Amino acid sequence: PAAAPARRFKRRPRVWLCLAAQDARSPPSQKRRTDDSTSTGDLQPMPTSPPADVQSPSAADALFSSPPQFRHSAIPLDFDISSPLTYGTPSSRVEGTPRSGVRGTPVRQRPDLGSVRKARQVDLHSDGPAEDVATEQSLGQKLVIWGTDVNVASCKEKFQRFLQRFIDPLAKEDEDIGLDLNEPRYMQRLEEINMVGEPFLNVNCDHLRSFDENLYRQLICYPQEVIPTFDMAANEIFFDRYPDSILEHQIQVRPYNALKTRNMRSLNPEDIDQLITISGMVIRSSQLIPEMQEAFFKCQVCAFTTRVEIDRGRIAEPSVCKNCNTTHSMALIHNRSMFSDKQMIKLQESPEDMPAGQTPHTVALFAHNDLVDKVQPGDRVNVTGIYRAVPIRVNPRVSNVKSVYKTHIDVIHYRKTDAKRLHGVDEETEQKIFTEERVEILKELSKKPDIYERLSSALAPSIYEHEDIKK
Repeated sequence: PAAAPARRFKRRPRVWLCLAAQDARSPPSQKRRTDDSTSTGDLQPMPTSPPADVQSPSAADALFSSPPQFRHSAIPLDFDISSPLTYGTPSSRVEGTPRSGVRGTPVRQRPDLGSVRKARQVDLHSDGPAEDVATEQSLGQKLVIWGTDVNVASCKEKFQRFLQRFIDPLAKEDEDIGLDLNEPRYMQRLEEINMVGEPFLNVNCDHLRSFDENLYRQLICYPQEVIPTFDMAANEIFFDRYPDSILEHQIQVRPYNALKTRNMRSLNPEDIDQLITISGMVIRSSQLIPEMQEAFFKCQVCAFTTRVEIDRGRIAEPSVCKNCNTTHSMALIHNRSMFSDKQMIKLQESPEDMPAGQTPHTVALFAHNDLVDKVQPGDRVNVTGIYRAVPIRVNPRVSNVKSVYKTHIDVIHYRKTDAKRLHGVDEETEQKIFTEERVEILKELSKKPDIYERLSSALAPSIYEHEDIKK
């Protein structure tokens, strides 16, 4: 009997901590209903909505800043109302509506970007709580995504300006054939998407670098945060121009030709979580792997159902049914869960990039959804993706991990290196373009009577004779 009060005394702080965490991470709508009894029920505008005429300091502070108890904390929350990135939730998804959530591409539609964690925004130059009244626009210009220097509103505005204004009169790519070089290049691409119906916009990073070098740097350094912002900008422009267009899903921006092109051997920890482009030859591809993106649970007592998004590969199984409050009664229903296609590919460095006497290096690639089965073993490709490092567990049943991480690349864009291509996309392949002097030399050689013998003797000169085989 004497031990019972002690046990009750120990339990009380635990319950209080759980309630505090739940209150801090609860949706804004629930927090207003529980905390503010004098609320009028009017919805507050999100940061990306048109600015309101008048906002009180308390309303502006509650809308654009973190809760007071977490304002100076170094631990990012899973949900923060200051983030204008509309990643989407199961309750906000509208089935069969291509324009649902146009303001932001849900991360679960982009498994190539990795984690589904919400992007928290913080004030980059703030030393303490703001005392003066600031407008929504000024607050939006100060906020950056946690751990980066990316301002979502500014980044989206710059990319929209890039799509609407970029003109490349000296286009050298094969894909530019048939385009009007005096008109904005990517607006013509959006018109093609409206006609063809394929919601993918390939963006050359070299074009972006020539237009706005700072935006290009942010794309290379923080692709997981910048690419969803690009998706938002592209979808807004597209559906403003073509409001009646129906697509399978929202437009996805796929950058390629990143100038941070590296050899497989030169990849190092500095490249982790950054956008890279490497080239090589596909040597192996796996079968299609279904990867769960959203789990469907059903209560075995009251048949209550709920959906849970997969967070970094972990299924957060509900421990208590919200309807009947029964513990450990939720069962996973596989055939009602949402899956995405996934494929593992082995890429080996090209023989011309391999040092003499060395064994070829390989790197693992993971392709998702529409990029599955795009390449076959034997294809030479330029791969643009995000370099990842994943910890390896010492024992699958223990949470301890090894100090050496396993690396792979989440593929964002494929580009096959075809020998029939006239032009390349990087500095190495651009050297294959014949200059005028080179063309003149080739014409002079073609007029020589012994050109056939010259070519055969120039082929494998280290091998003696075998003239017939060489010819």
